[in-house]
Amino acid sequence: MDQLQAIPLTLALGKAVLAAGSTSTLSSTGTLPFAIRGKAYSHAALSNTATPTTDANTGLAFVPVVTNKGSVFVIGYNAAGDLKCAQGSIEALDASGAFINAPQFPVLPDNFCPIGYEVIKAGATASAAGWIFGTSNQAAVTGITYTLVDVVGLPDRPQVS
Repeated sequence: MDQLQAIPLTLALGKAVLAAGSTSTLSSTGTLPFAIRGKAYSHAALSNTATPTTDANTGLAFVPVVTNKGSVFVIGYNAAGDLKCAQGSIEALDASGAFINAPQFPVLPDNFCPIGYEVIKAGATASAAGWIFGTSNQAAVTGITYTLVDVVGLPDRPQVS
């Protein structure tokens, strides 16, 4: 096998066990080894760690998820060990709060290893101003449902139901 044509792996080498922290923070359990393009790294557990306020792709603030919309946010580490996040598409919800079309994952930077993703749904009773990753509370906001999913590698699409 020609090793130069092999695709180097980017993956978490364990389960992060992501959980909402207090306010706009995240927590996880245990040290998490991960690889970016075949190079090994590790990161200590998160303990009410502030979530990023800018998208890993654009460097801009996240787009608000407004009433009757939903989105997916991919959470991970870069090679420097910084917690990063990238926002996927924003999609409409039906009258029952289910996605009409599931949100799509964002394209991720080359130096980014996903450890999980969060699906956010802003139902009919959510604030008209919208929910913003990195700014808004990670738990207990009226009209917002949160689903954190741990990943080893990013699946082909988010699980939304």
